[in-house]
Parts: sequence; structure tokens; C-alpha cells
Amino acid sequence: MRGTLLLGLALLLTPGLCRAGIGTELNSLASFGVAGGVMQWLADDDARSFDGQSAQMRPMAKAVFRYRFNTDWLGAIEAGYGWNGYAESGDLTLVVIPLTIGVERRVAELWTMTTSLTAGTGIYVWGLRRDGEFLRDPETSEERQATDPGVYLGASGEFHVSSHVTSTIHWNWHYILSTHADDFPSALGGDDLFTELRIGLNYYFSPYEGLIWGTGEGD
Repeated sequence: MRGTLLLGLALLLTPGLCRAGIGTELNSLASFGVAGGVMQWLADDDARSFDGQSAQMRPMAKAVFRYRFNTDWLGAIEAGYGWNGYAESGDLTLVVIPLTIGVERRVAELWTMTTSLTAGTGIYVWGLRRDGEFLRDPETSEERQATDPGVYLGASGEFHVSSHVTSTIHWNWHYILSTHADDFPSALGGDDLFTELRIGLNYYFSPYEGLIWGTGEGD
């Protein structure tokens, strides 16, 4: 709970540190970035609740590559790792490794932040782990993990920290499409859903001029 409160405080304070929203200055530029926050598993019930215990909010981190086509459209490739825990199950965790590609579409300016709608698709590796290994189904001896396609929708905000660095806020909902029967493996049947809230930093560079670019005042 304390971590969630600290994240919320950071989200409230960070826009006050930024210089401006995003204009034409980042058009045709790419960026590398990192982002961290929290995630919460919402469905399906087999994974959301294990041995009568509900999955609890835990951290999520991502590495991000972005390319801004113009002032309205941006593409993003992301790879991450997140998990939920269970209150009385030791180090049992419900983990997810999302590998996604998507787009962001500008919709408005909020204070000094450019806000966008986000959407994309990807592959999700997920399952129940203990002691660093996936659990096995007692009946089939198969690992309680799956690799499934999925989609996501959400919203984002982005603002300048410096001329080359921006900060981002993302709130996305991920829907994982099960490619297995409802009873395969026993505790991982059906489609799944989780949500994430994270903040990040991105360094923009020119694909044509290299990682170090621009020498004007204020850079």
C-alpha cells in the first residue's frame, strides 16, 4: 500500500517539474526508455484467486523503444516483467512477461502534458511460479504457464524534462486471449485481464544524427 501511495504522489508532482508538452520538436525522432509501476491481475478467476487467496498488486517494469512519426502518432515496442503475490503463500507469484507493439494517438493537452490514447497487441508469457520455477499441474505434470496472444488499450501522458528527455505516465488494460481449453493446465483456464499503472523516462535521439544530437541553447 505504501508503494502505491508513493507512486500516486509521484504522478501528481512530476508534471510540475516538466517544461512543456510535446510539439513538433520530436517529430521523426526515436527514443529508448525505462518505466516502472504497479500491476493488478483482474481475471480469470483461476489465476486471480489461488487456494482461496486473491492476487495482490505488485511491481511491473518495462524497457521501451518509441518512434514519433509526427505530432499526432507515435509507435512503441515494449518488453517487461511484472507479478502479483498471494498473502499467505510464501514466494508463490503470478507472473507475466509482455512483449508488445502498439501506437499512441494524441487527443489533448492537459496542463503541460500531451495526452494520448494507446492501443496494441503482443505476446504474453504468464503463469504461477515458486522458487523461480513454474508450478506443475498435479494431474498432467505440465507447467502452469502459457504463451498467448493479447491486446491492450489505455491512455498516456508525456512531457519534457529536458529538450532530449521526456517523462511518461501510462495506464493500460491488457486482455490475454487463451489458446488452450479451459482446463489446461488445471489452474490456468480461460482468457485473462490485468491493468498496469507506470511512469517512465525516455531519451530521444535522431536516427540520422546519432545518439548525441542538437547543440542549441537549452539542450
